[in-house]
Amino acid sequence: MKQVVNIMKALGEENRFRIVMMLRERPLCVCEVCSALDISLSTVSTHLKQLTQAGILRSRKEGRWVVYSLADTPYVLKLVEQARNDVKDQKQLVRDVARVREVDPKTCAALLRKEQEDDIDGKGK
Repeated sequence: MKQVVNIMKALGEENRFRIVMMLRERPLCVCEVCSALDISLSTVSTHLKQLTQAGILRSRKEGRWVVYSLADTPYVLKLVEQARNDVKDQKQLVRDVARVREVDPKTCAALLRKEQEDDIDGKGK
């Protein structure tokens, strides 16, 4: 029961829910999620950590990037599909998927560099 409660808690925050819905489209690295949602790297990292700890996401290292995808457990996949189907107004989810499709890896790398520079300069979001 504790696992189910943790999954529900993790999905109960809007940005985490949006991240999970974007990951239905394809695996994403942290900066791709940042670019699609237009939120800070540190915030996205925190959300991804919570989703991973809840068992909703998996991560793998690709060079210097960490790429996240939905966990392939039947329960998680079924729950995510049911949650997606239950959303009445799906306009935001459709916009998020469109933004995921537009993310350019070069822009992604530039975003990461800018975030790191802003953190060093104390200008992070």
